[in-house]
Amino acid sequence: MEELCALIDNRSNSDILVVVNRIRASNAIKLAAENRKKMQIFYGVLLQYFAVLANKKPLNFELLNLLVKPLMEMSLEIPYFSAICARQRILKTRSQFCESIKSQEGSCWPSLKTLSLLRLWSMIFPCSDFRHVVMTPAILLMCEYLMRCPISSGRDIAVGSFLCSMVLSITRDSRKFCPEAIIFLRTLLIGSQPKIARLSSRISGMEDNTKQNKEFHPIRELKELRPLLNIRDDVPEISPASFLSVMDMPEDSSLFASDNFRASVLITVIENLKGFVEMYGGLSSFPETFLPISTLLLGLAEQGNMPPGLQEKSKEVALLIKQKADDHHLLRQPLQIRKQKPVPIKLLTPKFEENYVKGRDYDPDRERVERKKLKKELRQEAKGAARELRKDNYFLLDVKARERALREEEKMEAHGKAKAFLQEQESAFKSGQLGKGRKRRR
Repeated sequence: MEELCALIDNRSNSDILVVVNRIRASNAIKLAAENRKKMQIFYGVLLQYFAVLANKKPLNFELLNLLVKPLMEMSLEIPYFSAICARQRILKTRSQFCESIKSQEGSCWPSLKTLSLLRLWSMIFPCSDFRHVVMTPAILLMCEYLMRCPISSGRDIAVGSFLCSMVLSITRDSRKFCPEAIIFLRTLLIGSQPKIARLSSRISGMEDNTKQNKEFHPIRELKELRPLLNIRDDVPEISPASFLSVMDMPEDSSLFASDNFRASVLITVIENLKGFVEMYGGLSSFPETFLPISTLLLGLAEQGNMPPGLQEKSKEVALLIKQKADDHHLLRQPLQIRKQKPVPIKLLTPKFEENYVKGRDYDPDRERVERKKLKKELRQEAKGAARELRKDNYFLLDVKARERALREEEKMEAHGKAKAFLQEQESAFKSGQLGKGRKRRR
C-alpha cells in the first residue's frame, strides 16, 4: 500500500488510471503463470486504496468512479480471490457494527467507505442468484443496518434511504423479499406526520390489537418519536439533495432541519416504495404488507404544506397499491372443505378351492401360468449356473495355489543347494584346501 501511494500520490486522476492500467498490462495473467499471484496482491492493495479514498475528505468522487472499471475487470480475472476479499471485509464490517451497537456511542449507520464498497460489490457480483457467497451476506448486512440502527438525525435518514435504494436495485432481478427496507420506508412516512403518537395508535388498531403486533411495530425505529420529516412551511420547488454533500455535513447541520431536505427525502422514499410495489406485486401477502403504507401516503397527500409534486406522487403510489390489493382480493377464495365423493373400499369375494394342493397354481389364465413357470425355471437355471461358476473358480484357485506352493518349494530347494555349496567352499578356503597357501599348509 505504501509503494502504491508513493507511486500515485500528487498525480492527476487520469495519470492514476494510466498507472493502474500499465501495472495490469505489464503483469497480465496471460503473460506468465506466476503473474496470477501478483495480480491477486495488486487487487487487494487496489481495493484497500479504493476504501481509503472513499473515507477521505474532501471526497474525490471522480477518481472513485475511474477505479470501478479496473476493479471489475480484475474481479473477472480472479473471481475466487475477489470473492474471498469481499467476504472477509463484510465479516469485519459486521463485527464492527455489532460492537458499535453495544457501545451506543455515536452513529451506528455505515460510513461512506462501507456504502461505496457495498455499491462496488453489487456491480461486480451477480445479484440474480438465489444464494451467492458475497451478495447474500451483503444484502443481510444492509437489512440489518436498516432494522437495528436507530434514527436520530437527518443524516441517518439520508443514509437509510440510500441503503433502501441499493436494496431495491440489488433485489430487482432476483425479487428477494426484504421486509426491513419496507419497514424502514414506512417508518419514515410515519415520521412525516405531525402527530406521530395518535397516528401510530390508529395504525396499530387498524392492523391488529394484539400485544405481539404492538411490540414489533416499526414506530420503534424513530428515536424519541420525533416528526423528523414533517414539512412545516411551504416548499415552492423540490430540489434534490446531493447524497455526497449530505455525508460530509455534521449531524447538527441546518440542512437537515430545512423543509427542502425533508421534501427531497420524501420524494426518494415514495420512489423507492413505488419500486417495491411493482416488484412485490405478485406476492400473496401484498395487501397486508402495503395497504397500511397506502393509508400513510394518503395522509401525507392531505397535509396543507405539502408541495404539489409530492402530493401527486403520494396519491399515485397509493392508488397503485389499492389497485393491486383489489386484484388480490378478487382472486382470493374463502376456505372450504374439499368437495369429493367418498371412494368405497374394494370388496372381493374370497375364492375357495376344493382339494387344494400346496404349490399348484390355480390361475385360470394358462399363458400367465406358463410365463410364471418359465420365469421360475430361468431363475433356477441362473442359480445353477452361478453355483457351477463358483465351483469352477474354487477349483482354479486351488490349482493355482498348489502350483504356487510347488514353485516355492523348488525355489527353496535350489536356494538350499546354492547355500550348501557356498558353505562348503568357505570351509575349504579356511582349512587351506583352496587358495595360494594350500601346498604349504598341506
